[in-house]
Amino acid sequence: MTAERTTTDPPPFERHHRTAQALVSTFQEALEPQFTAKGALSRDEFTRAMGLMMAHWPAVLPLFASICQTCAAKSCSAKSSTASSWGGCGTAGEEPPQIESGGRRRDFVTRLMVSALRASLPDSMDPITGASFPQVIVPGLQSTLTALFYEKEWEAMNASAIALFNRLGTDRDTEVWHRLAREETLAVLADTPFIRVMLRFRQFHQQRQTFIRRMTDQLRDRHFVFAEEHFQALFDALFGRLREGLRTELGRARTDIQYGEGTAEALLRIFDQFDKHRQEQSVPVRVLGGRQMPRPMLAQRSMLGSTPAAKRR
Repeated sequence: MTAERTTTDPPPFERHHRTAQALVSTFQEALEPQFTAKGALSRDEFTRAMGLMMAHWPAVLPLFASICQTCAAKSCSAKSSTASSWGGCGTAGEEPPQIESGGRRRDFVTRLMVSALRASLPDSMDPITGASFPQVIVPGLQSTLTALFYEKEWEAMNASAIALFNRLGTDRDTEVWHRLAREETLAVLADTPFIRVMLRFRQFHQQRQTFIRRMTDQLRDRHFVFAEEHFQALFDALFGRLREGLRTELGRARTDIQYGEGTAEALLRIFDQFDKHRQEQSVPVRVLGGRQMPRPMLAQRSMLGSTPAAKRR
């Protein structure tokens, strides 16, 4: 009787899942009268927000499996196929990434992008403002990246990023990329948002100018000018490692299989445009008298031909 009841009981993470769902429903019922009375948030907006949250519960279920330390421990000790499907042994004993109250910390796509920047770009101090690059651009980067996608697209990417961080069991920048280097399957998932962002630069020159303009606008209050040199450093740090998978015919075929037909060719064209542009920018310009001078920063020149921010691919 006991053994039969054990095998038919739902696994712990399913019970936790139902508990959390009940808590959110209770939270909705408790706060709805207050929002209605104060008028701080309309009923339709609140109901829509809660509806979206509840609609995501099926997708959140695997996360409960991976962050449940008890389940992971039982999986390791039982060595059974059923238990092992609840979570691996590698992340047991570690705290999963915590989603803080700040909106930027809930944006795990940007969190992944920033971890790549910190892992590959050394900090540099602006001698005039004292701002530290790339840290100073993080708020502007979040807003500029999200503007490249429709809301539902970004939500789906963010759900995948949260699942990735929980499977890694850490959100420490250096540790994330050490683990991704050892886990090919997770590395494929981690590269997905980077590829999707890079593909937004198919019309490279036009979209580069729009990106720089948006970053400059977003960072104006911080008195930081996002210039051509920053864009090149950012582009290399975010997408440079994708070049390795495009060097061989086999690598390009794998890229198309993993991310969609034609992805490799599109990425190669973007890299070609970027490399050509960087080479052009490195050539000094001639001024009156035949002297040569470095090219001025893009932020100091007019940026004609930029697409409106509302026009998204």
